[in-house]
Amino acid sequence: MKEREKANILLVDDKVENIFALEQILSSQDRNIIRANDGKEALRTVLNRDIDLIILDVQMPGMDGFEVAQILKSNKRSKDIPIIFATAEKKEHESALKGFEKGAVDYLYKPLNAEITEAKVSMLLRLQLQRKELIRKNLKLERYDLLINNSADIICIINAGTLKFEEVNLAANAILGYTAEEIKGSSILVYLDGEDRTGIEKLRKENKEKFSFETRVYSKGREIKWLNWNIVNKGGLWFANARDITGIKEAEEIKSYLSTVVRQSEDAIYLHDPDGKIISWNDGAEKIYGFTEAEALNMKIWNIVPEQFLAEMQAVINEILLGKKIESQEMNRVTKYGKMIDVAFSASVIADLDGNLKSVAITERDITQQKKTRQEIMELNADLNKNVLQLESTNNELESFSYSVSHDLRAPLRGVNAYTQIILEEYSGKFDMELQRLFQIIQTSAQRMDLLINDLLAFARMGKRTVRKVSLDFDKQVRQVVAELEGQGKIKAEVLIHPLKPAEGDAALIYQVWTNLISNAIKYSGKKTTPLIEIGFTESATEYIYSVKDNGTGFNMDYAHNLFGVFQRLHDNKDFEGTGIGLAIVKRVITKHSGSVWAEGEIDKGATFYFSLPRPTA
Repeated sequence: MKEREKANILLVDDKVENIFALEQILSSQDRNIIRANDGKEALRTVLNRDIDLIILDVQMPGMDGFEVAQILKSNKRSKDIPIIFATAEKKEHESALKGFEKGAVDYLYKPLNAEITEAKVSMLLRLQLQRKELIRKNLKLERYDLLINNSADIICIINAGTLKFEEVNLAANAILGYTAEEIKGSSILVYLDGEDRTGIEKLRKENKEKFSFETRVYSKGREIKWLNWNIVNKGGLWFANARDITGIKEAEEIKSYLSTVVRQSEDAIYLHDPDGKIISWNDGAEKIYGFTEAEALNMKIWNIVPEQFLAEMQAVINEILLGKKIESQEMNRVTKYGKMIDVAFSASVIADLDGNLKSVAITERDITQQKKTRQEIMELNADLNKNVLQLESTNNELESFSYSVSHDLRAPLRGVNAYTQIILEEYSGKFDMELQRLFQIIQTSAQRMDLLINDLLAFARMGKRTVRKVSLDFDKQVRQVVAELEGQGKIKAEVLIHPLKPAEGDAALIYQVWTNLISNAIKYSGKKTTPLIEIGFTESATEYIYSVKDNGTGFNMDYAHNLFGVFQRLHDNKDFEGTGIGLAIVKRVITKHSGSVWAEGEIDKGATFYFSLPRPTA
């Protein structure tokens, strides 16, 4: 037996003669005898050596055998080492029970009987070595179990006669969704469709020693999985390995689909070798260039390049062969019938796994009509830009004219108003009531015309003003508008302001919007017994929406489209004063902020005016 396979016996005794006597009895070629003269030395030896058996003297100075045994049995490394106590037969017989309690498996009584000693030691060594061998085998089995159950493939044993699973690893659960317990005892045929079942039955009858096959297997979730099986047939059992190739099959299917797509594509898709010889040609290429596949495979790429662009194309091909990828580069081509066309050219090289150049893959899209259309669009855009400039010039002239006319009209109107007032004050006693009434109508009309001109001037200025956006606190701004109107004595209604989210806008312009909308609500609800105005807010994914609601006179929704036009009024001036400019100003301001305005109403039930602004950028 090799040195490393010898059994190690530790003899622990404080008396050299006792150890010598044991050595004489137990020495053999398959044993190593190791000495320890006290308990501490014995413990050190056990920690540093692989010990198979300990013969331990009970009576030792310092640390007796019982103490040593107790420490050994409490240690994970030494707890399974068998211990034989050596003791005086007469003197220490009464302590035998204590020894067994401390972990002894047997006793040797002094003076030693050589045959009994050898027999006990041989038996305990044999049992200990068998235990160690069993541990080694169990460890090996555990490793095999880990190896099998950590495999991504299904590893199983199938009865060749019944085709039932006898053993299966954990991969079956990961691949098929069934637990090992669910699969054991079931037939492989249960998981297959009719065609694959027939194939399995045929393989069983052939009874080959080794064979492989592919099957579609239904998972627990009724999904189809492709498995590649490798079988070793031995002793009526199939030792099987099944690999999930579903991904490979799907990739093959996609590859086949892509091949069909390439074949049927309207674009020209073809390959040529490093020398320019065309080696594949799809239907799209035939449609664009007019050459059949048979014709193209006998051509080089230069056959479809106009002569004046050959040098340019050669330079591009050289770059591609060096690894450059081309995407949608506009180039010129010539068809079978000599027609010049424009194409969007894309290309890249195809190499093998070792990086060796195999071919150049080219995709070309006919953009001849697209380029023609693009040119037409450019010309139309140029005309449109010209018209826009003319329109802007006209609008500027109209605004200037409107501003000038409004400004020039104010002076005579103020004169009319002033002289009418003088006449009424100085000559009223000489007029009858009818004449005084007529002069008051003249004065009122002049004042209204002046107000109208002021609004027209404001409207004209609004069109020229540049929007300067800042973050606006609408809660604060609305309360300022309401406070200002209250200070002017205009508010006789209850104003309810709901929480309003801040937005971005021109502070002065948005202030004017709130002023106009709230003033309108006050005016048109003024005849109600308990007028109520609500300022509200809602939002969508792209904008904030603000509203001013009143319970006033309302309006007919059939005429809602007239509300925001200049001079457009839905109520008679004698009922509600106004010029018809306020809501037009609101619309112009909100439009300049990229927002929208609209209104909802019902006669005698009030109206709600809305305006929206884009959500602030984060």
